[in-house]
This record gives sequence, C-alpha cells and structure tokens, in this order.
Amino acid sequence: MELSLFCDTYIINEYLRLKSMLEAMPRYKTGTHKGHSVIREYKGTGVETVKRIAFENSPAYGEMHQQLLLYDNCKTQKKLFLDEIRRRHLNIPESFSIKNDTSDFNLAFWNSLIPCSNSHEIRTEYYDDYGYHVRSRGEMLIGNSLKDLGLEAKYEPCLYLKIGRKAHPDYSFPVPLIGRCFFIEFVGMTDNDEYINFNYGKTDEYMRNGILPNRDLILLCGSETYLPSQETIKRIVSAFINTAVENIYNKKS
Repeated sequence: MELSLFCDTYIINEYLRLKSMLEAMPRYKTGTHKGHSVIREYKGTGVETVKRIAFENSPAYGEMHQQLLLYDNCKTQKKLFLDEIRRRHLNIPESFSIKNDTSDFNLAFWNSLIPCSNSHEIRTEYYDDYGYHVRSRGEMLIGNSLKDLGLEAKYEPCLYLKIGRKAHPDYSFPVPLIGRCFFIEFVGMTDNDEYINFNYGKTDEYMRNGILPNRDLILLCGSETYLPSQETIKRIVSAFINTAVENIYNKKS
C-alpha cells in the first residue's frame, strides 16, 4: 500500500478509524481441536474467553473465516498507517470523530453500486489487479493504481441519471474517512474527434446530474502517443483525496 502520497490528516485519521474498527470487531484465531481445524471467536478484554468455536466444513466456519480475513486485513492496514505516522513523527490525538461529507454519493450509495454493470462486450485481454476485465490498458493502469493506494474500487458500476438514463464511470472508489465515494473516467483517445465529441456529451451529462469534475469526478486523459504512468495516476488520485479530506477537516464546526 502506497501511503507516502497521502496527507497527514488522512494518515492519522485513517489509522484511528481502523483502530476503532478493530476494537469493535470480534477477535478470531485459527487452531486445532482433536485433530480438526477450527476457528475460535474470543470476547472480552484482558484474559481472552472463547465465545464460540467452528469446525472446518461446518456452516459457521465459512462465515467466521471471512471475518477472520477481514480482521487480519484491518490489523495489517492499521500497522502500515502506524508505521507511516512514526516515520513522519506525527502526534496522534486522543480523540477523533469522522466528519462525513453531506454528498449524495455517500458510503451507502457506494455500497449499493454493482460493479461490471456495463453490458457492452469487452474485447481486450487486459485485467487490473482487482481481477476486473477492463476495456483498455489505460483503465488497467487506473485500476492498478487504485489497488496500489490501498483503495477499494468498483469497475463500471451503473449510475442512474435523470430521465431514466444510465452512466458507467470507469471506476468508483470510497473514502471511508469522510463517508463518501468518487468516480474516475478515462478519456483515452483525445486525438479522435468523434471520440472527443462523445465524451464531451458524457461529461456534460455528468455535470447536469450533479457529478462535477474536480469535486466528484477525476478525468484522466490519454492519446495514441501518450498514456499517464501508474505513478502519475497515483499522484493525481492521492492529491484529489487529500484535497477532499482537508476541505472537510478545515471546515469550521
């Protein structure tokens, strides 16, 4: 996960968000019992007490295994953020509260989005690091960049616009710290007039539906002879997130 590109506010508060999540989650450990693989769920603080145990192949095992993976992932991410805090010699505040944006594109909205909702056939061999089958090398680089930054992402979710129209932005990703999501569109053939005219209309439609470039939408461009590098994309996305976070946290309460 590439953390060095994010601002101090994002680093500190994301660490505290993960810490709070872990404290609220049940703790799971794998082990054995009478020769069988098991997962144990613990409760309480201090001396751990087993709350329940699930044997491999039992109905509860799969659910507890998913929770175990989630817990371990949060724990790993929390350590990465703490290491970055220490590297920057930052002070961790004693308390913190998430200051959610009031955008309609909140986390509930993002959770409702279904990835890969565009029915048009994909005729490439490109897959991004999330495993999504994408339409171009440029889109693959965007997906890989989001993954490198440690962000969740959905490829071509369906947005329902006014008068029954639909849009499928190339990617959408959430920023849990401020409680909202954003969109990315890649305009990959800026040297093709027909393609440009089509994308001008698509961008116009986004704006008429309250999805504004530089606020809700990141527009990335390429051409036959130019493609932004993965490092460039990561810097653009992280700068966008930093601005969004600092805009929220700099507001007077």
